[in-house]
Amino acid sequence: MIKTSAVENQKENRPFLMSERLSLVPVDPAIDAEYIYRWLNDPEVTYFMFYGQRPLNIERARKFLEAQDDPQQNMVFMVVNKKNKRKIGFAGLYGIDWIGRRAEFRILVGEKAMWGQGYGTEVTELLTWFGFDRLNMHRLDLGVTSENKRGSKAYERAGYTYEFSRKDFMYRNGRYYDADYMAIFRDVYEKKFAATHAKRFGVRR
Repeated sequence: MIKTSAVENQKENRPFLMSERLSLVPVDPAIDAEYIYRWLNDPEVTYFMFYGQRPLNIERARKFLEAQDDPQQNMVFMVVNKKNKRKIGFAGLYGIDWIGRRAEFRILVGEKAMWGQGYGTEVTELLTWFGFDRLNMHRLDLGVTSENKRGSKAYERAGYTYEFSRKDFMYRNGRYYDADYMAIFRDVYEKKFAATHAKRFGVRR
C-alpha cells in the first residue's frame, strides 16, 4: 500500500510532460530525497539494478538527485500518478550527446503496488516521444539485466529492440548477470510511433 508522505503536502513542481495516467515533474532534491531514500534501500525494488548496492541515507539521497540535476547532460523527472497525485518512481534521459544526438533512457518504478499495470511502458513511450520530438535525438538506448523479463517486455512494447549483450556485467544477489542493450532509432520511431505519440503526448491534458 502506498502511504501519503508528509512531503506531498509541500508545494510541488508543475507537470512538464503528461500521458494518459501519469505526469512527469522536474526533480526537487529537497522534496524528493525521501522517496529516493525509501526506494533505493528496498532490495526488492533494486533487485536487478546497480542501485541499492550500498546503504543510502536522506542526505546521500539528496546528493544523488542533485548530481543528476544537470539539464546539459540529463533530463530527469519524478513520475506522478495523476489520479492520486502520488510519486511512484523516477525516469529520464541520461548522458545526452548533443552532437551525436543520442541519450540513455533509465527508469525506476519504486512503488511496488504500481508494478504490473503498464506504467513502465507508459513512461518509456512518453520519454521516447520527448527524446525524438522535443530534443531531436537520433537514437535512444538503454541497458537492462538479462533476467529482468518484465523490464525487457516493457521496452519492447515501447519500440526498443535488442542490439547486443555484455556477459557477467553486473554482480548482484550473489551472482553475475548479463546486461542486454536495446535501442530505438528516429526512422523507426517516425514510421511506427510518431503519429500516435503526437496525439497522446503533444497536448497538455
